[in-house]
Amino acid sequence: MKIVYFFPNLKDSAGTERMLNVKANYLADVFHHEVTIITYRQFDDPIFFEFSEKLKFLHLNIPDPTSKLKGLGYWEKKKLYKSFMQTYRQKVEEYLYKNPTDIAISMYFGAEHKFLPLINDGSKKILEYHFHFDITPLSKKLKAKWSLRNLRMKMQTKLFQKTLNKYDRIIVLTQQDDEEWSNYFNNVINIPNPITITPIKTDSSIEKVLAVGRFTYQKGFNYLIDAWAIVNNDFPDWKLDIYGSGELEEDLIKQIKQLSLGNSINLCEPRKDINQVFSEHSIFALSSRFEGFPLVLIEALSCGLVPVAFECKNGPKQMMGDSELKKFLVRPFDVTEFAEKLKILILNKQLRTEMSEEAIKVSQRYQLDNIMMIWEDMFIKIRD
Repeated sequence: MKIVYFFPNLKDSAGTERMLNVKANYLADVFHHEVTIITYRQFDDPIFFEFSEKLKFLHLNIPDPTSKLKGLGYWEKKKLYKSFMQTYRQKVEEYLYKNPTDIAISMYFGAEHKFLPLINDGSKKILEYHFHFDITPLSKKLKAKWSLRNLRMKMQTKLFQKTLNKYDRIIVLTQQDDEEWSNYFNNVINIPNPITITPIKTDSSIEKVLAVGRFTYQKGFNYLIDAWAIVNNDFPDWKLDIYGSGELEEDLIKQIKQLSLGNSINLCEPRKDINQVFSEHSIFALSSRFEGFPLVLIEALSCGLVPVAFECKNGPKQMMGDSELKKFLVRPFDVTEFAEKLKILILNKQLRTEMSEEAIKVSQRYQLDNIMMIWEDMFIKIRD
């Protein structure tokens, strides 16, 4: 089977990039499919993850106008973006018509998601969405009455809905997203992300807490640092390591200095051997404002780290299910409660040990072989 993934750029170390890396490698190495990854703004950026030698890459390298839009008027922005989309669509159409493909997948909600299902090359089209999509604004727009004032909004929303309904499958990561999306779109199914690492079991006696993620607004590391200021007052020997990078790094460094936590919190560069990093900590902290399916959380569980997480919409709550781990979910965005949950685990090594075993048990449902078989069955079903 010939499968093509569309992805903007492969330079980052984030969860979605890692997910593409693991699935594409598995499809090529285990199921022996012909897999091609097409990017539109890779240019000279190095690819972070190691991909199978069996994979093919096509880097279209189309100048993305996004960075040039600031300060421009509406029509100037529209002209630039239209030119970019026309060029991108032309190159995608040219590839698909010249290279017969069985499955074409838009991942990450890249620019191609707006036109991919409109290309009649014979391939089956899949939209794979890796974030929580708040359906409320879309719902309000679809239910709004037609009027001259909201004519453009209504037409754009209806076009968006019509385009996405042309996909053969829309893949979301959680059951909640499945239920919400299915009210407005066809062919929606839930396939969770699999564990992508070889777990290395941690030692519950290690006095270190771990957080991993991009230094962005979404990840809420400012909340975690505030919570750690409370923890550090009672447990100065414990350390918090935050692995990641991003545009808010300087803000986080400033916050750490203001709270005099420089000896207690370490900001660390992303590492490819994330399983080794997990094994060097006993507790995992997830402070996100929102998530789709936090891959890093389920992989932390697979190594036996005990999670403390905000009960943000989607993700953590579904992963914990009815297990004992749900006791360590925290009301969004209660910094004091977050700190208290951390302190409960820090105080009680026996509890950490018991919850570590529970974490490994919970993670078993997300094993790679099981999840990839769901993908393979779905590919066969829609192709036939």
